[in-house]
Amino acid sequence: MVVTDYELRPQNFDFFPLDWSKIFGRTSKLIVEIGFGNGEFLAEMARKYPEKNFVGFEVSITSFVKAQKKFKRYGLRNVKLVKVDGRFGLRELFPNNSVEKVYVNFPCPWPKKKHENRRITSHDFIQTLSAVLEMNGTLELATDEEWYAREVFDKFKETEYFVVDSFLKNFRREVETRYERKWKAQGKKNFLIIVRKVKHGTVRRLLEGKSAMAHTTFVGTVTWERLKNLEGKVYKEKSKVFVVKKVYRDDDFLLKIISTDEGDFQQVYYLNLSERNGKWILKLDDGSDPYRTPALKWSLRKIAEELSI
Repeated sequence: MVVTDYELRPQNFDFFPLDWSKIFGRTSKLIVEIGFGNGEFLAEMARKYPEKNFVGFEVSITSFVKAQKKFKRYGLRNVKLVKVDGRFGLRELFPNNSVEKVYVNFPCPWPKKKHENRRITSHDFIQTLSAVLEMNGTLELATDEEWYAREVFDKFKETEYFVVDSFLKNFRREVETRYERKWKAQGKKNFLIIVRKVKHGTVRRLLEGKSAMAHTTFVGTVTWERLKNLEGKVYKEKSKVFVVKKVYRDDDFLLKIISTDEGDFQQVYYLNLSERNGKWILKLDDGSDPYRTPALKWSLRKIAEELSI
């Protein structure tokens, strides 16, 4: 049975960043964990600090189910979970100077050169932290990869927004993850880096402000053949990209779209195309629930433009 008591779906909110005091029903310090896994660390921290509000990010459905069962068993009321890449979620969902602490426990270090923009050490992520962390707020990263720990140390030491408070080897914390216990039992080295914000930074968000409805209307000649010709077409404009992956036909038409914003935030969604009173309406299908990013909005406008010709 899937437990959904703790899942938050920001796609359904009207304004970004979110007002977390309304979501939790109280004003309290915000703690974030990126990549909460089975929820063990997040659950123990939420139990230990009931006066604080906790938000966890994950993309694994299995992890969501396991974590929520733990939270429900403990009767926790100070945790919310969001199913999205934590880098995107931290930047888009939290106001400036609003987060007290961010935990990242044993993340994938993305060792390949082509994936280095996904690391904690990427310029974009450091810039996000400099904006959303409160003054003297901290990032705490645990890893079993020494080269990665050294890179995190070096990158944050170089930036004007942070100071490195701790670089610990074979550390002990008040709450241990299963990975920590596993590595320690195997005699493997663990590293903990704690960095603290000392200067405010800024970040450019994709969703800031009111979330507009995703639909458009147009006049044009729409045929099955014209729609099928869109399949496989890739559209690019600056940092926005989308492809019409597949077209389906039932009572209405359905277009499967894959879009990408800023080079790395990808979404899959469906657009419904129907005719009403001599006009065509292109809108998000009721079964789709993506974020209304610039690439998504542009895909609506661009497809309508193509079919209006």
